[in-house]
Amino acid sequence: MVRPAPGRRGRTVVHDATCRHAVGGGTELGAQEALDALMREGARACTDCDAAAVLVPALELGQGHG
Repeated sequence: MVRPAPGRRGRTVVHDATCRHAVGGGTELGAQEALDALMREGARACTDCDAAAVLVPALELGQGHG
């Protein structure tokens, strides 16, 4: 899930779908879409759920390729 960051206009937070912070709306994403969303300026992965633990290492694997 991607949601606007609370109190931070133009910023987003990517959450695991089961994260308590993802409740109440947002856009549901697939794995590739979530990685794409994290690559955008102003985006971050939630550290209260599995999003940061799973997605950030996956982004680091792709650095320097392509």
